[in-house]
Amino acid sequence: MLQEAKETVKRSTLQIIKTPLIHLPHGAIPIEINCNLYMKLENMQTTGSFKIRGVANQFSRRESGPFITMSAGNYGKAFAYASKHFGHQAKVLMADTAPASRTAIIASYGVEVEQMPSKSLLPTVEQFVKDQNMIFMHPFDDIDLIAGHGSIGLEILEEIPNPDVVVVCCGGGGLLAGVAAAIKLSGCTTTSVYGVEPKEACTMYRSFSENKPVFMDAKSIAIGLAPPFAGTNGEGFGERAACEQYHLQGKVNLKPEKHGL
Repeated sequence: MLQEAKETVKRSTLQIIKTPLIHLPHGAIPIEINCNLYMKLENMQTTGSFKIRGVANQFSRRESGPFITMSAGNYGKAFAYASKHFGHQAKVLMADTAPASRTAIIASYGVEVEQMPSKSLLPTVEQFVKDQNMIFMHPFDDIDLIAGHGSIGLEILEEIPNPDVVVVCCGGGGLLAGVAAAIKLSGCTTTSVYGVEPKEACTMYRSFSENKPVFMDAKSIAIGLAPPFAGTNGEGFGERAACEQYHLQGKVNLKPEKHGL
């Protein structure tokens, strides 16, 4: 599944690139251990984030829309870009706290954008699916999206075949699940994979601690990493299930304000 998704992402007409994996010189980042540190520059990806990888794999496995999603910004941008590219009718629901700059960028691709309180997003999506027969493209809790994001892990292994540690940011967990699965299923049994999320939006951390999906009123200036819950679906391949199955080593909680995030 992961290799197939990687090829789908590579062949996509969405202009997805293999992003640079750069070596950071010692002292570039203030850390207390001596190590070879590398950074995968997904900020250079088409639409500005890794999200387009999962979106490409999702669209490749779905028929024509209309499509609907909910997003804090980056997924919505990738979803809107792809919808315009493929000529699909699409709608993006966003929290009423989303910055105007983000809603404007998404709307510029020609999709309809509607804002509402965060707690209303998922129920409203479900209502549109029921009443207007729209197809829901989940922004993080989707097996095709997870597999598409796994292409990042496979690209890392092409340059560093057996890394000691891989650190991945975590919001809903789609990126973390995909990368963890790619690393572990490629035979890197000694590689430690860590997920990092904001302290005030630690839905995955709490889900692990309480051994069940946890919903919370996530609050953080890192709004893209603050969904109300971590992913649970994916037929056993969902975010939390994948992180457990592929031996996620730990979850690190940071205060974005303190760490300049």
